[in-house]
Amino acid sequence: MTRLLLALALLCATDVHGDDHDAVRDAVAAGRIKPLAEILAAVQARYPGRVLDVELERARDGRRIYDIELIGTDGRKQDVHVDAATGTILDSTAEGVDPAAMLPLATVLRGVLQRHPGVVVDVELERGRDGRDVYEIELQLADGRRLELAVDAANGDIVDDDAHRAISTEALKPLPEILDMIAGRYPGLVVEVELERERSGRRFYEIDVRGADGRTLEVRVDAMTGEVLGHGEAD
Repeated sequence: MTRLLLALALLCATDVHGDDHDAVRDAVAAGRIKPLAEILAAVQARYPGRVLDVELERARDGRRIYDIELIGTDGRKQDVHVDAATGTILDSTAEGVDPAAMLPLATVLRGVLQRHPGVVVDVELERGRDGRDVYEIELQLADGRRLELAVDAANGDIVDDDAHRAISTEALKPLPEILDMIAGRYPGLVVEVELERERSGRRFYEIDVRGADGRTLEVRVDAMTGEVLGHGEAD
């Protein structure tokens, strides 16, 4: 799903999913964040292609990071991370990926499932903080828990980092309570709810609310605290 209206972003440099629009606008005006148009120009000069999605996220150390997804001229999808304050390109999943040096995904998954029997619900190939290519794998275990782990794409070893953790559903705020809160602030019909995970590991609900005018608002809510993280018109 494309979460950014590019034409609007290029004009005002503030319509970015994942952060409060007013706070972002103020940060750009104060020079704490570079305008999105400037960031995109630098990224596309290095990675020519079509931008699919842009999210402004907070890293664990508090920095704001632009997460830019695009399709390169070679047809490959790329995920580029850029420091929003400096414009420095931090990493890209497209850089240095050598398929010949990677294990087949089927082989990796067989190894993972032998150790953690369950159902694979999500797999993404990412560039780890140490520069290694890793498969980020999410499993639904037999006891109902979700397990998220990172696996070295070259040798199949499970990476011992923050991505390797069990997610207990008991830690999540009950969804009915969150929906009651949403109904008070965003009146309308809830048409879709998804439990998602940020790159930092934080869990959040993406809740689509259709208003009386027929427009659908996408609201992001912290799944553990119930805090509204942001909202914007859904595509």
